[in-house]
Amino acid sequence: MGIQKNKYNYLFKNMIPNSIEGIKIYGSKDQYIKPQYYDDVTNLENRIWSELYQKLEFLLDQYASKEYLLGLRTLPIPNNMFPNFKLISPLIENATGWTLLSVAGFLDEDLFFEINKQRRFPVTDIIRKSPRFDEKYSGVNILNKKGYTPEPDIFHDIQGHIPFLMNNKYADFMYEIGVLGFEIIKDERKLGKDLIYHNLKRLQNFAWWTYEYGLLDNKGLTDSFRRVDNDIKFEVYGSGIISSYDEVKNIIECSKGLSNRSKFLKYDIEEVILTCFDYSHIQDRYYIIDSMESLYSSFRENIELFYFEG
Repeated sequence: MGIQKNKYNYLFKNMIPNSIEGIKIYGSKDQYIKPQYYDDVTNLENRIWSELYQKLEFLLDQYASKEYLLGLRTLPIPNNMFPNFKLISPLIENATGWTLLSVAGFLDEDLFFEINKQRRFPVTDIIRKSPRFDEKYSGVNILNKKGYTPEPDIFHDIQGHIPFLMNNKYADFMYEIGVLGFEIIKDERKLGKDLIYHNLKRLQNFAWWTYEYGLLDNKGLTDSFRRVDNDIKFEVYGSGIISSYDEVKNIIECSKGLSNRSKFLKYDIEEVILTCFDYSHIQDRYYIIDSMESLYSSFRENIELFYFEG
């Protein structure tokens, strides 16, 4: 959901006219379920996965949060070939009640939140820079680089998000976000179209600056799970960062004073929900939470912020 004309837009900061023009978006009336045919994965696709994973593997071991590291170590997510959804999904279901749903691509908000409130996480088996991706967007001019693609791919979905769903507290948090998004869209409070859009944008901003691009204060407690101690002030828990080598390197360089490209801000939920973002470039800011527990509490204690009434 990009920025649309809306009478409540004046409340937002950092307004950026980004667009997902050209990206295929699937709704409930489309053939959005697309099973993974694991035997059809090609050597080229396995090689792309390997290159992406192995380039990040040791950086994430040093800088990712404990929740991510522990989840990753309990799942059959290989570093040299495509992951098999059928092997991963039962383990997550046994741990937290979530399952994987293999989908065709980017889902609209209605469908995404409806799926999440059923404790199902949508994943796609297409990967950036693959012939299948090029075929899907034949004749459409979209950005498709090894480090970035404008729609979620298997590397972002599986390597970035799924390890967290092995953690019960995180899994409950994601479920509650899905329930909230679904309730906003259904508009049981009769707020109307403009406020539905506005409140969804608040929730999207919250998701972006937390579970997609959030950082955590490094208290040194995760180092016992690492090969090499974390030498910066932060841990990474945002899945959008975790699946992007360039984003991880940017955080390391900025935190060490080697770059001033991005700033680090203390998390404030009221600021976060009203701050828009640009998903086509390295982030210009990151919000730092004190702990995962403080994030969960902040969300639950401030639910009414997502029901702005004008």
